[in-house]
Amino acid sequence: MGLEKVIEKIQKEGTEKITTIITDAEKQATQILQTKQKTIEETSAKKKQDLEKQIESLKTQEASGIEIDIKKMRLNAEKDVLNTTYQECLQMLSTLPHDEIISSLLKIVKKELPDAAYIYSNKRDEPFVRSHTKISFGGLIETLGGIIVENKEKTLQLDYRYETIAEIIWDRSLKEIAEKLFK
Repeated sequence: MGLEKVIEKIQKEGTEKITTIITDAEKQATQILQTKQKTIEETSAKKKQDLEKQIESLKTQEASGIEIDIKKMRLNAEKDVLNTTYQECLQMLSTLPHDEIISSLLKIVKKELPDAAYIYSNKRDEPFVRSHTKISFGGLIETLGGIIVENKEKTLQLDYRYETIAEIIWDRSLKEIAEKLFK
């Protein structure tokens, strides 16, 4: 064989090896690209799914927040109505016939605290209280109406002010009142 044929043969084998190496490299590159593409698609799908969950979670939180705000507003409105109703009840109590009520309260005092030594009332009811009981007048109190009585030692006190009576009744009846107001 001549030198040219040997060179040609070596060049041909070299070219074939280069072609094989390039083909193998292209196959490997294609496989790597496919693997990377698959990884990117999987990661992208997972990120999209996570993002959708986060969006759904935010929507739920926002809806819950709105519901809570609505409930707060409703409760505040109901509280305002109840407070207004309570104040109106107190005002109505102050328009009742005080003499009859004080007389009834004095009868209760005789039973509940027979040894009452001091009695207190508002300025409007003072003359009536002084003229209808032998209990010493202890002084004036700020109240819509009613009386407070104490024993001699001032260790026991009965509070029959309109506000106190109304508060006790209000507390006992609040559930029923709220049901009737907010049906």
